[in-house]
Formats: sequence, C-alpha cells, structure tokens
Amino acid sequence: MKFKRYPRHGTIFGIGERTNTIALLVEGSAYSSMLQDDGKKRITSFHYSGSLSEIIFNYEDYLEDNPSQKHYQVYEESVLLLLDVSAVRRLYEEFPRFYQLELMIVQQNLLYALKNIHILQANASNEKIKLLRQSFPKLLQLFPYSYIASYLGIHRNTFNKVMSSI
Repeated sequence: MKFKRYPRHGTIFGIGERTNTIALLVEGSAYSSMLQDDGKKRITSFHYSGSLSEIIFNYEDYLEDNPSQKHYQVYEESVLLLLDVSAVRRLYEEFPRFYQLELMIVQQNLLYALKNIHILQANASNEKIKLLRQSFPKLLQLFPYSYIASYLGIHRNTFNKVMSSI
C-alpha cells in the first residue's frame, strides 16, 4: 500500500497494461477512456473522492485476465492510495476481513454500473443529462462539458444547448 501524487493529466494505468492495482482516490479527480474504432477517444467513467466512484479499478479486464482496454488518468493534480491486488489477496488467509475489501469494491462497481446503465439507456439527450445531474451532480462541476458529452454519447454542441436551456 502506498500513496502516490499524480500531476494534472498524469496517467494512472495505460491501455495494454495488466490490471494488478486498486487505486483509491484520496484527493482530486480522474477518468477513463477508450479508443473507438474510428480512432476517437471516448470517455468511459469518471472518478472523484467522496463518491461511489472513488475506487479506480479495471475490474472487467482484471476478471477476464486481459490487458487493459482503457486508459485511466487524473484530470487535476490528485493523490491516490495504491493497493497491490495480489498482496491484498495474500492477506485473506491471515486476516479474513480483508476479503470484505474486495466485496466492497464489487458492490461499489455494481452500484456505479447500475446507475450508469440507467443514465445511458435514456432515449433523449436531455433525459440523459437530467439523470446524470440527479445521480452525480458534482460531476458537472469537476469535468469539462466535452468530456461529459463524450461519456453520454452526445455531441458536445447538443450537450451545451441542453445545458443552456436548463
């Protein structure tokens, strides 16, 4: 377990890396992105302290034992607590309560995923934005609208138009 300070736009995990670290966002904000088939970057998640998304862990690629398909980076200068997954698992035998850490991560990932599915399945752009504002109001204060529009799958001009009418 170690604390690490990242400079603005610093990389936490890169595409192609093996997932072997759990990061807890202590200060700051971060996001993940993927490259689409057309080469454009698509935002896939947001992370900030004091929220359901403060744990940064590519659980999907970890479970499938694949190199990461996502790039994780901090948006602003941030402090993260890094935990080596294999070291935590070795503690299970001696300290079974550490297993609760993994269950907590799974639970938070599930809640976050369910909220995101609800938001992303909305048909209209204004409905997606409304649901996002209800579920993650701080997100709109922390990240640029272009990032949020990318995440929602909305053109940034459409996003700006809807936001100006709210």
